[in-house]
Amino acid sequence: MQKTLKNTAKFFAIIFAILFVISFVATLFLYNLEKNAFDPNTYKSALENENIYERLPAVIGDQLVATMGLDLCKENSIACDVENRSAATESCLENALGNEAYIALSNNERPPSDAEKERATSCFEEYGYPTVESNDNKFAPLLKNLTAKDWELFIEALIPPETLKTLGEETINQTFAFFNGNTDFISIPIHYIKTSLLSEKGIDAVFILLEAQPPCSFSDLTTLVSGEIPFCNPPEESQALLKPIIETQIKIALASIPDQKKIVEKSTVNTGFFDIQSLRVLMRLSPLLPILFLLLVTMLMVRSLYTWLRWWGIPLLVAGSISLIMSLLTGPIFRSALNILFLSRTSMQISGSALELIYDLIQTITHGLIENITLYALIITIIGLAMTIGATFSKKTDEEIA
Repeated sequence: MQKTLKNTAKFFAIIFAILFVISFVATLFLYNLEKNAFDPNTYKSALENENIYERLPAVIGDQLVATMGLDLCKENSIACDVENRSAATESCLENALGNEAYIALSNNERPPSDAEKERATSCFEEYGYPTVESNDNKFAPLLKNLTAKDWELFIEALIPPETLKTLGEETINQTFAFFNGNTDFISIPIHYIKTSLLSEKGIDAVFILLEAQPPCSFSDLTTLVSGEIPFCNPPEESQALLKPIIETQIKIALASIPDQKKIVEKSTVNTGFFDIQSLRVLMRLSPLLPILFLLLVTMLMVRSLYTWLRWWGIPLLVAGSISLIMSLLTGPIFRSALNILFLSRTSMQISGSALELIYDLIQTITHGLIENITLYALIITIIGLAMTIGATFSKKTDEEIA
């Protein structure tokens, strides 16, 4: 009878030890993910490490030129006016191109082939071509002459890296204060940009845009009399007259812009947000599960120093080793998935430098999230190994005493 009870206790102890290993591996990832993924310092460090604030003006410059220089309807009519496309047109295009090709072309992930253009044209001829909005933007003549470098210099003059860093970190703090329940909204502190625009830096930034334009003619300069800013490169002697006009126009433009722009409010979020908050609570409580299984193992099998070292050491060693291997493999697996799902299926409207910046940033954030898991897994593995080795020596000591 006693032997049967002992074997039964051992059987359940093994089951609980296995459950401990499974739950510990899951907990190590879930708990650390919740702790670090919702910590603003994780993202601040990533932005700092990748020199995002120094790189951003050049990236934005490239992106603006890539976006403004692309006539979407001319290059790829299948990606044009997608929001207003009729169900009949959408069904025709999907049947003509195939589901996978239609999704890729609608998202502008690649240019259409000649055969695909022909098949799409037959659908447009039957159901109507995409609507092309006319561009009545009065700033279009100003923007078309700007290069990526002009935009970079403009952004650097308007928002220096240190100001951009302050703006970025304050936005990150507000975002995670919202997710952590410390505020009811997320807002962007626009007052940093407004302050910069109203200063000498703002006027200098406007001159950078004007200097990229063709030289002013006499008729262009006559617009100064009416208080308008000519979209041309003014001669140096007229810049003194332009400065007060630019300053006035900036003040008028900024008068209706608030110091902070709310982008998310708790009253407007859907139920998914509250589901995430509930999941976070479970992730925080997840360490209780492996602790419970380890206590059950202890109650069933631990009777001496040897049994304690053995029944704790082996599960800790196995759990730590599995966690360590998984954490080391996470980086390469994530990179491969990122290459397949992100880089290979990205819209052509996103510039190469923007893709590189996003890729580097995601990589750094992922590394930051996994780094602690790897460290804790290594520590647990070492503890488990030490206890397992200690159990061997403890058994020999017990046998010698006996």
